[in-house]
Amino acid sequence: MQEAGHSSGTGVKGDLVGRAAPGDLAKAEEVCMGDLLAKTVLDAVDGFAVILNAQRQILTGNAPFLTAMAQENKDLCRGSRMGEAMACVHMTEGPDGCGTSRACTRCGMLASLISSRGEGVAATGEWLASVRRGGRLEAREFRVRSMPLAIGGHGLTLMTFQDTSAEKRRDALERVFIHDLMQSLKGLQSWSEMLQGAGADPLQVAERVIEMADHLRSEVESQHRLLQAECGDVVSVVLEATAAQVLDDLEHSLGPEAAMRLLRVPSKLEELPLRTDLVALGRVLSNMAHNAFEAMPLGGQACVWFELREERPTFVVQNPGCMPPEVADCVFHRSFSTKSDRGRGLGTYGMKVLGETVLGGKVGFTSTWETGTQFFIELPAGMLIPRCLPTPPAPSAGISSSER
Repeated sequence: MQEAGHSSGTGVKGDLVGRAAPGDLAKAEEVCMGDLLAKTVLDAVDGFAVILNAQRQILTGNAPFLTAMAQENKDLCRGSRMGEAMACVHMTEGPDGCGTSRACTRCGMLASLISSRGEGVAATGEWLASVRRGGRLEAREFRVRSMPLAIGGHGLTLMTFQDTSAEKRRDALERVFIHDLMQSLKGLQSWSEMLQGAGADPLQVAERVIEMADHLRSEVESQHRLLQAECGDVVSVVLEATAAQVLDDLEHSLGPEAAMRLLRVPSKLEELPLRTDLVALGRVLSNMAHNAFEAMPLGGQACVWFELREERPTFVVQNPGCMPPEVADCVFHRSFSTKSDRGRGLGTYGMKVLGETVLGGKVGFTSTWETGTQFFIELPAGMLIPRCLPTPPAPSAGISSSER
């Protein structure tokens, strides 16, 4: 099964494939770097600015761009495309690099460039990029402007980039935090209201209320750690628990009403002990569960289970239905949203950052009409405390354990 959002069919136009011959590229670079107009235009831009050839390859850039690339221990990036220079996660998915994968058909930077060339006028767009730096996922957002530029008989494009990452980061993380707090408060309210009903065990409910209050405290701590994870300076707090205890904590944190919508698929593997950051893992699984609830119709039911994938402890949350390609391609972007108030992208971005940056695991999903949508987190095999492993049971009907 292919991971949703990574289809072998690219859907890109043929004229986006192909690069300039090395000799032609060198001549165009020389013309650009020796042209006074090009130098003046580049120097006038505060943010990043680059000049591209007809094949979207970088011929030259302004000082801020070239300095930023040098700080990443990269070449000056001349001859590369912008997504390659910035290490976009989709740059290797298409037949000819940046601009040729299926995800690129929804890239705001590429759309701006195509529109500018097609109309012969300036065009703007928003580039929501997911990049990898030092093995860490990072979100970068830019306001992009493309403008035709003729230099020495060459039809080129000037692209400028205004970095809005700090603004988007603040907005997105605040919305993630508020959303998660509201979900925790709903759980706390639900348990509290049970005290008013007949037959409720006051001691049991009181225990759950205390647990939910402690969960709220953990949410505040998690928000702080998510901010740290974005900067790459988070310190994990590693504790031991069985997979069953992790899933028990998830059910308690969701509250009775939400927990009833989450079917737990039993497995003897749940008794396996893990050593990991339980707070971060709980946040990831909670986001996965709420993400599933939001995608389901009223009365729908999601599933959660624990399994081993080549000895890697893995938690999976499944909901019915299949994501459309336009959602699947952007689901982990920080600023992507399918809703006006709070979209799937916010919770999924948080689980991606925590799951991979803090826990060192792999967060992904599959989405087909046959098996539904499955979000998973695969933890490193080293987080599984060595013991005699039970024989994994056969997969339950309707539950697929296919890997990413």
